[in-house]
Amino acid sequence: MSTAKPAAAEKTDAPPAKKSKKMLIIIIAAVVLIGGGAAAYFLMKPAHAPNKDEVAVEEAHSAKAPTYVTLGTFTANLIHEEGDRYLQVAISVKITNPELEEKIKVSNPEILHHVNMLLQSKAPSELATLAGKDKLASEIKARIEQILGLSKHPAAATETQAESAPAPTETIHSKTGIDEVLFTSFIIQ
Repeated sequence: MSTAKPAAAEKTDAPPAKKSKKMLIIIIAAVVLIGGGAAAYFLMKPAHAPNKDEVAVEEAHSAKAPTYVTLGTFTANLIHEEGDRYLQVAISVKITNPELEEKIKVSNPEILHHVNMLLQSKAPSELATLAGKDKLASEIKARIEQILGLSKHPAAATETQAESAPAPTETIHSKTGIDEVLFTSFIIQ
C-alpha cells in the first residue's frame, strides 16, 4: 500500500506542472503586450499641446517665410592699431517682408556705401569678439533700415539693438521686415 500512494501523488503533480507552464507563458505574453502597448502610447502621443501664443507665432512665421538678399563681399581697411589690417566679409540680409527685396535692390549703391563706411570705422579689436560682431550686425541693420525709410534715427536704433541683442540661437522677427544681418564669411587679416 505504501507504493500506491506515492504513484497517485505523482499523477496529480504532473498535470499542475503543465498548467503552471501554460499560465507562466500566458502571464509573460500579457506583460509583453501591455508593455508594448504602453511604449507605443508614449511614443505616439504628442509632447504637449501648443498654446494659442505658440500657434500664432507659427502661423506668422509660416506666412512670412524668410528671404535672403546678398549684399556682396566687402573688403575694408580697418582703423590702425598694430599695423595695417583689413576686413573681408560677405553679408546677407534676412527679410520677412517680400516688398523689401526690391527696395534693397533699388537702394543697393547707397546701402553698399554706408556699409563700407561703417566697416572702415572699426578697429580690429572691436570685431575680434562675438559681441563685437553682433554689434556690427546691429549697426548695419540699423543703417539699412534708415536708408529704406523704416527708421528715422540710426544711432538710437543701433544702441538699442546692441544692448538688447538676442542670443545667437534665438530667432526674433523684426517689425520692420529685416530680421537680421548675416555674415557668411568674416576674415580679419
